[in-house]
Amino acid sequence: MIVNDSMILSLLKQSPLATAIYDGYDLNIAYANQAMLDIWRADESILGKTLCACFPNFVKEGFSSILKNVWKTGITYRATETPANIIDGDSKVKRYFDFEYRAMVDEKGQCYAILHTASDVTDRKLAHHRMERQSEQLSLRNKLDVLTNTLAHDLKNPLSVLKLGNDFLSKNEHIPEKVSKRWYKNFSDSIQNIESIINQTLQINTVRGTVNKLEEIIMDQKVAYWIKEVKSNYPDQQVEFRLGNLYTLYADYGAVYQIFINLIGNAVKYADKAEQAYLSIHSEIIDSGIVYMLEDNGIGIPEAELNEMFQLQVRESNVAHRKGSGIGLSLVKDLIEFFGGNINLSSELGKGTVVRLFFPHSIK
Repeated sequence: MIVNDSMILSLLKQSPLATAIYDGYDLNIAYANQAMLDIWRADESILGKTLCACFPNFVKEGFSSILKNVWKTGITYRATETPANIIDGDSKVKRYFDFEYRAMVDEKGQCYAILHTASDVTDRKLAHHRMERQSEQLSLRNKLDVLTNTLAHDLKNPLSVLKLGNDFLSKNEHIPEKVSKRWYKNFSDSIQNIESIINQTLQINTVRGTVNKLEEIIMDQKVAYWIKEVKSNYPDQQVEFRLGNLYTLYADYGAVYQIFINLIGNAVKYADKAEQAYLSIHSEIIDSGIVYMLEDNGIGIPEAELNEMFQLQVRESNVAHRKGSGIGLSLVKDLIEFFGGNINLSSELGKGTVVRLFFPHSIK
């Protein structure tokens, strides 16, 4: 049996999953089933119009910019328990959604449509909200303890190399230059590893118990400085940095530093050397806070592993040959959620990664 477009639309119409289709960069609503219309509190008169024109509140909340980024990059975006204000007549209702903006691409990798599916999970979110908030601070402190202990334990290996080498050289004064050079190279690598471990530990201890010390962070100045710092650690990686509007944040400086230094470092470390690598960083102001977007064209993350990336000491299967502790994203997630914000990660293998950081106004 041949399945045609009318049959596909008929199936979507009967689906209990809220579904819509956008067929242009202007986010023209080509299709929306009744379940999606119910979520939007709208009727079929919106079909053929743009999402931005029909729902200006979605523009203010940043959803239209996410959709346009999906259209531009061809990278599917998924999010869970995301708040959205739904306009119902003269009232505004806050609901929470699991949703996906799936990029439909042609054989050239160009996006020709976006399939939007959504589920209202407000009841689930509210049921767990109180318990999550009560345990959030304790959970963060416990994880920071685990990270600190792990990093301290990691010092043993490079220190052992230094001790062994020192003992060898002190007992063997007349050794071939080739052997001594090899040992000095080992010393250099070990010292670099120790520096990295100590810096990570100090950053974690700085964050512990101080995340409530809020200050104004001029991000256009700080991001430029953090980029320099990361580049000095990876001199062989050639990455172009594309900076847009970088709005000021009011937050704990140590925590924001830790968040961005990890994310910028990941983008540089895992840049694809086969083409001109870039990292784009920009932000936008939405009704409920400030959103930062970091987009790169690096090696990407396998789709099956995306949900595991925020777990402690989990690394992608395609970066096993590159150095890393696997703790960065876990810490980033803990820190931004401690602010009451959230992080979302979208990626496609061989195409790149998009990170969305939401900082709420409430941290001001």
